[in-house]
Amino acid sequence: MDYGKVLSRAWEITWRWKVLWILGFLAALGRGGTGGNPNFSTDSSKWGRTYVQHVPPEIMALIAGILCLALFIGIAIWVVSVIARGGLIAGVQQVEEEGATSFGQAWRGGASRFWTLCGIGILAAIPLIILLFGGIAVLVATIAGGLAIFNGSNASGLGIVLPAVFCGGTLCCGMLALSVVLGQIRIYAERAAILEGLGWLQAFGRGWEVLKSNLGPTIVLWLIFFLIGLVLAALIFVLLLPVLLPLFALAGNTDPRLWLVASLCCGGLLVFVLGALISAVVETFSSATWTLAYRDLTGLSALAGAEPALE
Repeated sequence: MDYGKVLSRAWEITWRWKVLWILGFLAALGRGGTGGNPNFSTDSSKWGRTYVQHVPPEIMALIAGILCLALFIGIAIWVVSVIARGGLIAGVQQVEEEGATSFGQAWRGGASRFWTLCGIGILAAIPLIILLFGGIAVLVATIAGGLAIFNGSNASGLGIVLPAVFCGGTLCCGMLALSVVLGQIRIYAERAAILEGLGWLQAFGRGWEVLKSNLGPTIVLWLIFFLIGLVLAALIFVLLLPVLLPLFALAGNTDPRLWLVASLCCGGLLVFVLGALISAVVETFSSATWTLAYRDLTGLSALAGAEPALE
């Protein structure tokens, strides 16, 4: 693979077809979701029941409504991000095959394969979910052993804690490695679904086949992206530092005057806009790079003939 050619072509497409930045932002938005609050507790003690009973019904209804709205928004963001990821792949394919693309064309390309992309995501998540439940079992065993030590049963407690800690460390390393492998299979599988029209099971198998057959080039691309990420992080820090320092100074000021609040809001909005723009460009460029790499590794680019001009 000509890495320089793939990266330069991906940047040309990213810069020329700025309409793809919208899809890049939507795709990146779906990656920013957080899990549930780890401090959330379902304590059913007498104090908890008494506290809930004293909450006005209107407040409880408002909380329930906010939670339902948050759930609906989360699902909507996830759906849009899945379609946007497919749209980025379809958009690059359209540029390479037809010489042009648009937001509507790329979006339709991603929407038409929505359920296939969902199936690929589920297949990639199943092994991690199994390991997660294993990790929970190890955590419970560790806590049980710790309680035994606390209660004076040192021998039995250590007999539980030490193997549990060893298994927990092994599971953590295994989850990290497995998440990297499954993530890369998913990257290739999504492109197999969009570019080759495969179903979700066939696409997942195709993704594993491409990864296994092209492990070297995949690792090289990972290292390239790692270096780009370091440079980009340093650049972002330098660019945002003049904005963040005044914000920190204003945040530590106890003067409640309106202009300070307005400055904080404007500065925060500027940081958000810059962050959104950077994430959109990075997501578009990385997706285009993997799509072009997949076309090169699987011979699709050769079948397509000469590359169409961007201008």
